Amino acid sequence: MNETNDRTAIAVHNVTRRFQRTGGGEVIAADNMSLTIPRGEFVCLVGPSGCGKTTMLQMIAGLLAPSEGEIEVDGRKVTGPGPDRGVVFQKDSVFPWMTVIQNIEYGLKCRGVPAAERRALARRYLAHVGLEGLEESWPRELSGGMLKRVAIATVFANGSRVLLLDEPFGALDYVTKHQLYDVLLSLWSEDEQHRTVVFVTHDIDEALLLADRVLVFKAGHIAADLSIDSPRPRNTESLLQPAVVAHKRTMLEHIGLRPSGGTA
Repeated sequence: MNETNDRTAIAVHNVTRRFQRTGGGEVIAADNMSLTIPRGEFVCLVGPSGCGKTTMLQMIAGLLAPSEGEIEVDGRKVTGPGPDRGVVFQKDSVFPWMTVIQNIEYGLKCRGVPAAERRALARRYLAHVGLEGLEESWPRELSGGMLKRVAIATVFANGSRVLLLDEPFGALDYVTKHQLYDVLLSLWSEDEQHRTVVFVTHDIDEALLLADRVLVFKAGHIAADLSIDSPRPRNTESLLQPAVVAHKRTMLEHIGLRPSGGTA
């Protein structure tokens, strides 16, 4: 096993992932990539479609296996999905045949958590995401933004130390997105476990509002590794700060978009 320290949540060691093209040939989605993510860090993976960011998240989740190399979470090699990693996808990830509270309790029930304890945990996280009073509602009765709140409450309630989010807010309107940024960051910053978050997005502003650190992906490589030091809470005015504008310019240049004029 590769050497990692006690502060490392995720370690990617010389990982390559190949996909076979229909009709022959191959695509390399990750090319000999290595990175470490400390515990408690909020990291955004940014880049255009096809750059390898979602492939990397799926390998960390254990949904895809590397063609070469290995990935460790909390010092253990990833060989498949596990309860130590919670995943939220862009598409709705709630069970339509279960009520809201049954969805949130499901993972806890599978782990054998007693009924009273899991019900209390589910209610606590429902209140935190602003859905108190909707425990017995069905998913079909909720808006897209509400369904994302259910998904966020579920991964936090399940106790996973690492949270993996793949463009979870991509289909939502501007106002709903920003409301959910506040919900997610509030849960993450106030949580006693201080969980590690890996968040895939193609939206540069979203990354700058959310992340401690941004990894810019380009053609299966990490083109830039940026620390975002802007104080929290952040808002759209934060994006106008000179240091943030400089980060945005760097990100745009790495993904092949040169900002015009004097600002990004």
